[in-house]
Amino acid sequence: MPEVKITGDTLLYVVAALVVLAGVITALVKGWEAWKKISVRDRVAALEGQMKEVNRRMDASARRFKHQSDDMGQMLITMQGLLSHMISGNDREKLRSINEGLQHYMAQRTTRETEDEE
Repeated sequence: MPEVKITGDTLLYVVAALVVLAGVITALVKGWEAWKKISVRDRVAALEGQMKEVNRRMDASARRFKHQSDDMGQMLITMQGLLSHMISGNDREKLRSINEGLQHYMAQRTTRETEDEE
């Protein structure tokens, strides 16, 4: 039977191989734990929830912008009527008509705001 000789180099190689093996196993275990924590489905679900909120806010902003545009148009009509009356001073019926239109618009505007909030 041949004689087995364990030298210092052989012992060093075995220890180094064990350390490398332990490092690889540790890295695999830590990687698996991290993979379990970071689930793609969870991240996608969170992003979808955030996108719904962003879309809701954008829709609300678009509605507000449309209301502001409508309000500006009504204000211009009213200002034109007032200026016309101030310049000529003799068109009271037109001024009454514009006043009624403004009151009607404001009543509709209030109704639209409550409907949009729901």
